[in-house]
Amino acid sequence: MGALLGVRGVFKPVMFAVISTMIFFVPMLLLPGDWSTAARSIPIVVLLALAFSLVECLLILPAHLAHLGPEKEPKTRIMQRLSGWRQACASGMVWFAGHRYRPFLRWALSYHYTVAGLFLVAFSMSIALYGGGWVKSAFFPKVNSDYVIASVEMPEGGPYSDTVALRDHMVAAAQVLKSDWNARPEFFVTPAISHVSATTNENKISIEIGTVSEGVDTEQIALEFRDLVGPVPQAKEIRMDFTIQDPGKQIKLLFASRNTQDLEDLAPRVRAALLAYPGVFDVSDSFDSPRDEVVLDLKPAAEALNLTLSSVAKQVRQAFYGAEAQRIPRGREDVKVMVRYPESERRSLANLDEMYIRTPSGNEVPFSTVATYSIEPGYQKLERLNRMRTLEIGADVRSDGASPRAVVDGIVATQLPLWQQEYPGLELNLDGELQEEAEFKSSMLIFMGLAMMVIFGLMAIAFKSYWQPFLVLTAIPFGIMGAIFGHALLDWEVSIFSMMGVIACAGVVVNDNLVLIDRVNHLREQGYELWDALLQGAEDRFRPIILTSLTTFVGLLPIMSETSVQAQFLIPMVTSLSFGVLFATGVTLVLVPALYLVGDDVAGIVQRLLGASKGSAADVAVTPTGL
Repeated sequence: MGALLGVRGVFKPVMFAVISTMIFFVPMLLLPGDWSTAARSIPIVVLLALAFSLVECLLILPAHLAHLGPEKEPKTRIMQRLSGWRQACASGMVWFAGHRYRPFLRWALSYHYTVAGLFLVAFSMSIALYGGGWVKSAFFPKVNSDYVIASVEMPEGGPYSDTVALRDHMVAAAQVLKSDWNARPEFFVTPAISHVSATTNENKISIEIGTVSEGVDTEQIALEFRDLVGPVPQAKEIRMDFTIQDPGKQIKLLFASRNTQDLEDLAPRVRAALLAYPGVFDVSDSFDSPRDEVVLDLKPAAEALNLTLSSVAKQVRQAFYGAEAQRIPRGREDVKVMVRYPESERRSLANLDEMYIRTPSGNEVPFSTVATYSIEPGYQKLERLNRMRTLEIGADVRSDGASPRAVVDGIVATQLPLWQQEYPGLELNLDGELQEEAEFKSSMLIFMGLAMMVIFGLMAIAFKSYWQPFLVLTAIPFGIMGAIFGHALLDWEVSIFSMMGVIACAGVVVNDNLVLIDRVNHLREQGYELWDALLQGAEDRFRPIILTSLTTFVGLLPIMSETSVQAQFLIPMVTSLSFGVLFATGVTLVLVPALYLVGDDVAGIVQRLLGASKGSAADVAVTPTGL
């Protein structure tokens, strides 16, 4: 019977605690992006665990408790000592709740507006830390790998000798870097850098620098290697990757215009504006330098000879590039046999005037009699967006430099209006990491708002109040405050996994508020005055709230202290969850009772105003009759 009464007494708070937690984990299944998809297994496991825990709490556990006999006295000395410690800990928490926490809460309730103001100031400080850049942020977490890969892309159509020369220069710089790092005292026994390898593929170069010793800062190696390589103006794009999964350049700006010349003039100005910010380097754009092209044009005599522009261009290509005569098998490959002019006659375009063109009738006529040519600049690749030419500019930012979001915001606020005045029709779109970050944050706010609306509606029905569900949900913003302070304390970047941890934290921190408010409501139903109900309810729920928060925080400490590479993705999420729960405990034990009184004061003021307005209306209605 005692087990049944216990289940009946906790049925509503337990149901709402589990359901609210599950509702907040559902948005994690719907968030966009590749990283969200990779972390989708986390909410699935949590949702299944919560569903089974609800069954175990309401059905299985009461059955076990019903058959549980009285506690037996421990017989062994170790068990007696453990039992003494347990009883001392339990008694100490009860004593602390009654003799320390309750007097402090009485003081807080006496100055409930001041307490609410102090919590609001603390929350504002956390938002200022994040918004002001004091807490580092990066949408994709940077987890260093064991090697550095430098990728260089040269302009298409350029000579292969330039690619080979740059590769040799980079390999020499990498060997200098290897000698410098391995000569350091801490790497005498085990070298820091094990190997340097290089590959080239047409216009692309790849340099790999592998490390051996643990604790080698591959980001520092990448930055030093970039400094040793020096400026590479002939390269189209340079990328130094030292992470496990390279998300690409941190800044990507996509400009669009119908005027190609405007984009050509704009490219160097955007590059200069980006390089003006501290820490920005390796700025690249999608515009290849135009290559000279030979443009043919037919003369009137060509039409009389039945020559077309296609046939003339084909013969010119065969003369200078070659025509495939046959293929000879050699091993697993084929050797092409090309027929073309001797090399001495292909070096100069002046030889084009001496070339003969074959007519459909089989005769040959000089090229100059049927066609002319001109040399014009031409692009190897054209990219468009909504039928407009595009210019994509990317850049990397050092970890000790300005944040990518601050750089983009600064350019949009100061430079973009000037450029749009000078180049009419110019448009700017975000691309890459910044675009995905904006989409993720927008979706997260929408789904979080929907989850809070659903929970608010369910609790408003259960509590028959609009104010009490608001008190339950106050833990969410202060859980965010705890997550920000936790990242600042541990010097972690706020990343996409930190935001997922905030969502998980929101589902956990509301439980303590729910348990406290449910207990206060029960006491008020038993006849307690509001002050007495708040003091007694908070004292009664002090121990379960503290134990729940501490066990959650301590249980997550091993993950936060893990040093393996795989755990580096989870640590930001765990930091948000653990510190959010820890800080929200103070909100539950101090702020929620204070806000309960604030709500009661507001309700009293509203009732007095409504009563006064009704009294005034009655006086107006009665006075004429009395006269």
